[in-house]
Amino acid sequence: MDTLRRPTSFLMQANALLRKNLCLQKRNWKTNIGITFFPVIICVLLIVLQNVINSELDKPKYRCGCACVETDINGTCKKRECGVQYSTLEQVWNCAIPSLPRWLALIQVPQPEFRAVKTVSQPFDDLPDPSCRDSWSCHASVLVTGRDRSFAESVAGGLFPAFSPTLNVTDYLDTLSRIVVGSDTAPWYTQLLEPAFSSSDTIYLLQPQCVPYLSQTISYNARGIPLQLNIQCVEGVMLWRESTSVINDELLKGYKQKGGKINEFIAGYDFLSTTEFGLGINVLYNSTYNDKTAYSFIAALRVPRLVNAVSNAYLKYIRGPGVEMLLEYVKEMPKVGTSYRFDLSSLLSALFFTWIVELLFPVMLAYLVYEKQQKLKIMMKMQGLKDVPYWMISYTYFFVQSVVYMTCFVIFGYFIGLNFFRLNNYGIQFVFFLCLHKFTDCFCLFCGIFLFICQDSHRSVT
Repeated sequence: MDTLRRPTSFLMQANALLRKNLCLQKRNWKTNIGITFFPVIICVLLIVLQNVINSELDKPKYRCGCACVETDINGTCKKRECGVQYSTLEQVWNCAIPSLPRWLALIQVPQPEFRAVKTVSQPFDDLPDPSCRDSWSCHASVLVTGRDRSFAESVAGGLFPAFSPTLNVTDYLDTLSRIVVGSDTAPWYTQLLEPAFSSSDTIYLLQPQCVPYLSQTISYNARGIPLQLNIQCVEGVMLWRESTSVINDELLKGYKQKGGKINEFIAGYDFLSTTEFGLGINVLYNSTYNDKTAYSFIAALRVPRLVNAVSNAYLKYIRGPGVEMLLEYVKEMPKVGTSYRFDLSSLLSALFFTWIVELLFPVMLAYLVYEKQQKLKIMMKMQGLKDVPYWMISYTYFFVQSVVYMTCFVIFGYFIGLNFFRLNNYGIQFVFFLCLHKFTDCFCLFCGIFLFICQDSHRSVT
């Protein structure tokens, strides 16, 4: 009789609870079907939508343009060529371009109506009168400071080299790279095309003093791209300021989002302790032209020419006018052929996995509420079941169920071709899904909380 009254062992309690859970799992065949087919339906739906999107993006209007260049006597095409010359504006971005055109390195010049003038907040005597904006005759200003004012002004005086008496542009890169040229167009995020040359906007020649013959229109052909260059001379003026903080303050006041009227400068130079034995400068410029927002690509600012201009001016001042350090051109890297692709599974991954993982929560809750509703737990307690074995075994069962569920999900997603499973490293996926199983801990915790609220297993699921 003493042996019969001995408490049941942990293994016996685990075996009984496991059998009970398996019996309930077997009875709820509708739930089993739902758990099994819901991820399958989601994956199949994603694949179908992905194929529809891919078929749309594979249409000719989204591919590099092609044309027949050779036909036989029957008019059948024998040879087709694809390239930029056969493409529309929508197609050209997908074409392979092994050798891109070279573009002149420009500086960012303020628009004529926004160039710096004397204002109430900037009452400097060396700034032009605001009336010059009416005739678009305001000069473009550069602010300069440094420890040695005489030396800094001498070097800055050569920032804008004077142009030759005649404007005979046979090679515009070679000719215009010897002076400072700018544009007021917004820069682009790539050097595939330079907006200043791809439109009818004006190219500004910054000169110490303008003469009438410098402003004219010329035609040029850059690697098969016909260009119409509207060249206009603008007087570039160097203005001395006492410190970098003053330059910063003036640049900020002219910033269009600061408030008030726009009053822009080209840039600012701080020569620091530059001497004839060494060049060390800070270049200050308006970086808001990069359009750095969350909704667009970051534009490539026109800063290289600012650095080259002062480096060239310093070299000429030290070594003489015959010594030059030219920045001849800027050029984009060769471009391979591309195609539009839209990975739907990666885009919807957060929502996708949330739905899949959270599907187990109502299943777990329904099991626990069903035991409470049918008084199964009370009956098991009357037969010697303790709380600790009950919760440990229930947690282990749910955890194993979650592992099997997610493993089947990953395998199925891989075989039907979802990129999330095919392209990511398996070790990373293992760590990811291992961390994902921590949701099981949270689910068990929430199930324990909701267990005190829910009284009916069917309502707990809904």
